[in-house]
Amino acid sequence: MPVKGAGSVTITWNSNNITSYVNTASIAGQIAELDTTDFGSSAMEYIPGLADWTANLEIRNWDSTVDGYLMPDLLAGTVRTFVIAFNDGTNTVTYTWTSNAFMTAGTLGGSASELVSLTGVTVRCNGAPTRSVA
Repeated sequence: MPVKGAGSVTITWNSNNITSYVNTASIAGQIAELDTTDFGSSAMEYIPGLADWTANLEIRNWDSTVDGYLMPDLLAGTVRTFVIAFNDGTNTVTYTWTSNAFMTAGTLGGSASELVSLTGVTVRCNGAPTRSVA
């Protein structure tokens, strides 16, 4: 398996630490904007709605082990626990979706002269994460 240097992000899928396989990882949170404009409004008016969370992973160090962790769940839409932790050198902030995340996309491929990779992995994270700082 290819070796990579220590990073500042740790990823766990279904209790399996997949950090060594991941090249990049990110989470995105977005708040829905609910339109509350009415006939008495002089301009558009909004209030915050519910959060929408997704994660994106790029698996550049693919092998049959990480394939076994991810592909059966990707193909079946299985809901699992997803944990992503960010370390700034002093503190670690961890976001956890317990039995509340599933993969919605991923492309497995490569060429005869390159490593196989699993790219464009999108994880839908249902509900708010449990956030902890250590």
